[in-house]
Amino acid sequence: MASRAERLAYAGVQAARVAFYGAHYLVARMAARDAFSAIDITRHEFPTLHETLTAMRVLFAKDLANAEAGLYPLPLDIVDEMRRARASLYYLQDIPRVAARRKRRGYDDIAAHGDGLPRYYRQNFHFQTDGYLSGESARLYDFQVEALFAGTADAMRRRAFVPLAHFLRSRNPARATLLDVGAGTGRFLAFVKQAQPRLKVAALDLSAPYLDRARRLLSAHRNVRYLNAPAEAMPLASVSVDAAISIYLFHELPPHVRIAVAREIARVLKPGGLFVLADTIQYGDVPHCDGLIATFPDLLHEPYYESFARSDLGELFDAAGLMLAGTDIAYLTKIWVFEKKRRARSRKAMQ
Repeated sequence: MASRAERLAYAGVQAARVAFYGAHYLVARMAARDAFSAIDITRHEFPTLHETLTAMRVLFAKDLANAEAGLYPLPLDIVDEMRRARASLYYLQDIPRVAARRKRRGYDDIAAHGDGLPRYYRQNFHFQTDGYLSGESARLYDFQVEALFAGTADAMRRRAFVPLAHFLRSRNPARATLLDVGAGTGRFLAFVKQAQPRLKVAALDLSAPYLDRARRLLSAHRNVRYLNAPAEAMPLASVSVDAAISIYLFHELPPHVRIAVAREIARVLKPGGLFVLADTIQYGDVPHCDGLIATFPDLLHEPYYESFARSDLGELFDAAGLMLAGTDIAYLTKIWVFEKKRRARSRKAMQ
């Protein structure tokens, strides 16, 4: 159990994060006020401020409880928080560019760049500068996500580690491998290595600049492999990883690519292996947030989001050979837990 001082420190850090990143969200929203003013709020249901703050409190209470249960270290790295906060100036400088791009619907600025990359990937998701194709974009990404979720993104990601923590308790971490599909800047894997330093991890991402950022972030850790490749064609042997996770990737994949990625994840997982998918909530998961889901694609250019928000991921992964074992809602993130079906024993072995 955490001490009273540690609990107070945790509460103080999370309150400061919400205030700091929430202020940056409000600045970005003011810059995009024309887009927000065009939303017909009578057609959609949106959360009230009370509902939002209550959901945040529940998220942080469960985060603290998970840390106290020994599932991962208590997140109290003040030095890291201050280092990440230094991206504030770059974020604020980029807001006018993002706002101008949103106003002119400039989501195709990088279509001619990124030779060899899939066409669906060469666009300005979130109207962000350079899409996912530059070091500048990689430097800003984690700050942008925290600002979008008003300082709750890390806590939602940590919730996705809970089923992995339970899974690893029955295994030797030094002999197990975790694959992060769409690892981005390596932020989640850096947290994983703090919780399980002996665990072998693989960071797979289609963006070379983002993987370069991940290499720097994870440079102090051993047993890390980097794979610059598409999730629909992983350069990994079949049945070669014990567990896999994917965070905020699937809503940016076209439907046919989601199917291919699900098959690849099932292929590389060992029988009895675990896959954790963390992405945004879908329609009906939190009814008073359906308005956020409905307006999100246009506000932030998410061309495949609407189909994702209505898709049956249990059915999708079942067809690939992964069985849905459970789901969890962590504020605005939904977590699906899948298990790879074990091979049936042969008739001769059963006799």
